[in-house]
Amino acid sequence: MLVTIENVSKIYDTSQKRVEALNDISLSIHEKEFVCIVGPSGCGKSTILKMIAGIDHATNGIIRFEGEKVNGPSVDKGFIFQDYALFPWLTVRKNILFGLEMANTPSALKRERLEEYLYLLDLEKAADLYPSQLSGGMKQRVAIARALCLKPKLLLMDEPFAALDPFLRQKLQEELLRIWKAENITFVLVTHDIEEAIYLADRIIVLTSSPGKVNDVISISMPRPRLRTEEHFIQTRNKIVDLITPLSVFQTSYI
Repeated sequence: MLVTIENVSKIYDTSQKRVEALNDISLSIHEKEFVCIVGPSGCGKSTILKMIAGIDHATNGIIRFEGEKVNGPSVDKGFIFQDYALFPWLTVRKNILFGLEMANTPSALKRERLEEYLYLLDLEKAADLYPSQLSGGMKQRVAIARALCLKPKLLLMDEPFAALDPFLRQKLQEELLRIWKAENITFVLVTHDIEEAIYLADRIIVLTSSPGKVNDVISISMPRPRLRTEEHFIQTRNKIVDLITPLSVFQTSYI
């Protein structure tokens, strides 16, 4: 098992109130699996991701990575933020190499990794451009390349395509699957988009509203590439919609 989350709760204490974000979460993530986490806004999806990464810490319970307790960030766990988090004063090339340079990686290995991921993410022609010169899709690809350059065993993604238009979003979903297969590592992605989760995931973790608890874990057995118009795809979407939003509140029917 790559990641285990055991009876984890998270409470935020502010000057105004005490907020319970997560309550008694237990789940596991296998090696080379593609997992998506969905749920209502504010249910703690991003908090789970940050705790796995070691950016945030549980109030109660324990998170293990490869059997060891997570105490902080590590190069084995890559993290991609929704806003890309690129350095605007660095070129694409320098952004991708940033982590390797901080780790004092030998020059030959840096060149090898750079060429590998410029090619894999189709960024070769953009290598000397700055983030301000890139489209949203290209910025996201740079962020993915920067994370992969460190050869993590786990890549954590917090709504990486939320700000993109639907056409580009679908294109990058396909690209993400291609990268996942090529890199043979574990992906965990937080998303509000139920169709995106069904299209990408081996398993979908569905959380309740705040405080977040595990409502259901749904295995997706459909072969890839998946058709969004296929009956089982639509049935799975309807099931997740019903889990996230009670019919008494949400009356729209998906057919």
